[in-house]
Formats: sequence, structure tokens, C-alpha cells
Amino acid sequence: MQIIETGLTFGPLQPREKTTLIVIHHSASPDVPARMIHNWHRKRGWSGIGYHFVIRKDGSIERGRPQQAVGAHAGKNYNGHSIGICLCGNFMKEKPDARQIASLKQLIIWMNQRYQSQNPAGLEIKLHREVAKISCAGELFPVQEIESFYAQANQEGGQPVEEWKNKLLQEARQAGLITEDHNPDDPAPQMVRPGRSNAFAAAFCHPEPATCHPERSEGSLKQLQSCIVVSRNK
Repeated sequence: MQIIETGLTFGPLQPREKTTLIVIHHSASPDVPARMIHNWHRKRGWSGIGYHFVIRKDGSIERGRPQQAVGAHAGKNYNGHSIGICLCGNFMKEKPDARQIASLKQLIIWMNQRYQSQNPAGLEIKLHREVAKISCAGELFPVQEIESFYAQANQEGGQPVEEWKNKLLQEARQAGLITEDHNPDDPAPQMVRPGRSNAFAAAFCHPEPATCHPERSEGSLKQLQSCIVVSRNK
């Protein structure tokens, strides 16, 4: 997952002492950069953009307000302990792009890991309309998809399993590279079929011990898919 740094400048900000909640918003606008939302919020007399992250239509994630600062997105009862994520678009009129939802899930995963010590069971997640009298994040936001995803995450001990890992594991098993379904973060030697090339571990995992590492997802995807193609053609 990559967060695009925007270099925004802010007025006075306060540090957030705790983080227990993620609040999801829509911009109710066309696809705009975080800098434009920053300018809108500055014109309201705010210190700058109230959201901590902005997810564009293509799935790119832009930095908004500094992550450790109190936001301005959910009202005084929630700003002090929450992270604000805004997806660009008006979800009263259209559904979010699938790439936005994929990035939102990755961001949720990452923040759960980041704040795990404060929230062993996982961060709470709410839409803006659940904490204020407002329609945000729109009637067409896929609430059930996010709820289902997060429920599965909590069943896995509060740490969601990235979807790209599960997809690659399914393909690897079909190709005969691994012997059974398992936790994708298990050490690689436990998952590689005896006698097979260790290309799966090399493509997908860290050595000594080799455990799956989400930051390598883009390169791993290409390498492992190549490995699967070679295996199927043998």
C-alpha cells in the first residue's frame, strides 16, 4: 500500500491522544485531489483538510491531515479519537469505484496493525451518518461489503487477511505449488509442496523465516503468477 504525500501546510493542530475509531466519508463531489479539499476547508476557517486520508477514483491514497493530529470530520464528540477517510465521489448518485473499496480495505488493515496495541479487537468503523445527522457517505456506499470484510477480519484475530494473498494462495494450490489452504502469513517452508521449486517462497515471502509481506504485493503478484504459469505448463 502506498500513501501519496501531499506536502500540505496547516494552521495550528492538536495531537490525538488515542485512536479507537475510523469514520468513512464521501466527498460529495467529482474526483478531486486532497489539496483541493484542503483549500475548501481552509476557506471555512479550518486549519486545513479535516480528513486524514483521501482515496481517489483510481484507488490512490493521498495524505490529508497529519495522521497523529486531531481531525475535523466527525464532530467534537468523535474527532478527538478517530481517523477520517474520505472517498472521492457522490455516493448518493453513484457507487464507489471498486479500486477505491480495495484501497479502503488495505487502509483499514494497515491502521488496525498500526493501532493494535490500543485496540486488540480492532478499530471500530462507522460511516459519517452514524455519528452525525447527515447522509454521508451516501446511500450507494457498500456498507454490507465493508461490514462482512471487517467481521471476517475480527474472526482472524483482528488482523484482516489481504485479499490478494488469498487469491494467490488459491492459484498456487491449483497449480500444485502448495499442499493445502492455510494462513498466508505462515512460514513459507510449511506451505511449499516437497519437491517443488521454492519459487513460491521467493516470490511471495521473506526468508529466514519467510513470512508473507504485504508491502511486496505488487512484485510478488507478478512473480508468483509467472511461477504458476510455469508450473501449469510442466
